[in-house]
Amino acid sequence: MDVSSIDFNRVEVYEAGASLITLLAYPCESQEVWADVHASLCSYALRIKSAAEPERATVPQPMKPIYAFRLQQDISHDLRTLDRRMRDRMIAGRMGIGFLKEAVTGQVPEALKRLSINELAELVCDDCGYSEPQNVETRIWRPSLPVIHLATALQLFLHLGDPEFGPIGYETLLLGRAVIELVIRTAEYHRDLFIQSRALRLDPERLIRIRLANS
Repeated sequence: MDVSSIDFNRVEVYEAGASLITLLAYPCESQEVWADVHASLCSYALRIKSAAEPERATVPQPMKPIYAFRLQQDISHDLRTLDRRMRDRMIAGRMGIGFLKEAVTGQVPEALKRLSINELAELVCDDCGYSEPQNVETRIWRPSLPVIHLATALQLFLHLGDPEFGPIGYETLLLGRAVIELVIRTAEYHRDLFIQSRALRLDPERLIRIRLANS
């Protein structure tokens, strides 16, 4: 699929973070939906920055009007839907890590009898609230496939970061340039591993490419 490029020379950090989150949660939606969610995330990020840096609240700074005038009810609605989609992506990310381990080691992870989507779905059924692995595959795994490399990259970051920093929310992905860069670079590496996985046999054209400009 087409390459999405993040250029920090052209956008603010929170805009780059909003692009990353929106792409992960809405890989196959219309441009209109994508633009609405992106605007809500940018507006949300600016409000976080304003609360964290009250001394800058009266300092003139560039801001696109669409972010300033985004209605709170629209932001709240978009974030609620986003929460559900991100939960699904993180569950798919946990499943995808099994295939990454196989691609790196050439072996089935110890917790599994054999490496398959059905086996991995069984492991996460309780977290999803589903009783049948088929529902996990249909409602979570398949919609996540275009961005499974992003999901595993973020899942890995959250897993490694939680013990040290505690639970990580949207603000970290929206305002942390180093985090955004790390997730994107890791996702590119994971994309290559997924392509190499003999168990998954994923068509590379199904994976959305995202990279940092000039990298």
